[in-house]
Amino acid sequence: MEGQLFPTLVGLAVGGAGIGLGGIVAFGFGKYFEKISGLILACAAGLIFALLAFELVPESISTGGLIATVIGVILGVLLIIRLEQFFHKVVIITDTPRQSMFIRSGILLAIGVAIHNFPVGFAMGSGLVNNGKFGLDLAMTMLFHNFPEGFAITLPLALSGLSPVSVPIISGIVALPAALGSFLGSSLGVINPMLLAIFFGIAIGTIFLVTWHEILGHAVKTTRRIYLYPSVVMGLLLGILFTRLIL
Repeated sequence: MEGQLFPTLVGLAVGGAGIGLGGIVAFGFGKYFEKISGLILACAAGLIFALLAFELVPESISTGGLIATVIGVILGVLLIIRLEQFFHKVVIITDTPRQSMFIRSGILLAIGVAIHNFPVGFAMGSGLVNNGKFGLDLAMTMLFHNFPEGFAITLPLALSGLSPVSVPIISGIVALPAALGSFLGSSLGVINPMLLAIFFGIAIGTIFLVTWHEILGHAVKTTRRIYLYPSVVMGLLLGILFTRLIL
């Protein structure tokens, strides 16, 4: 049981901390971030893409091979596509269409992030047991990944007029699947490297697609191209610098 405690706590902490910090920033600055939210999210997307491309993908391939990694990525992408098809059918009705749009956007993204955090947490728990460096790298990536998602989730909720009390509630909801996934992943102990790479691939695929659709997608809709591209490039450079100096 002690062997599963650390990965579970890491999953809980990383899953909730990133969302919570992003939520605090979004609620702290409120409507002021409505004008520059696209720039921040574009930079965050670039950072995440760099961490995936230059750290997690190579380590997953070295762990279980290219084929297993690709299979996992495809499964992760298909999983998120199916979830998005379901979630976008949900309609939330409030007093005003604008408020309804903000609340629906925030809740759908929160649900999607919570569900996709389960395979990410599973891969992280498996990694901490089987390949400590990969597990810690994935935990760090998950933290960076959840910060902009926390911002993206809570900004529309803040603009809708909801109370800041919703931040810890959302953080807890999103963190639980990550903690559960970490517990189950670490409980398996030593597993086949190819299976491990598939789990890592699922995590990579889910992170990539949610970042592409929700984070970068929001930035594309709200930011002029002349500002969007430099922000993404800045995020890529920060991610490359981070992987070279820290990870």
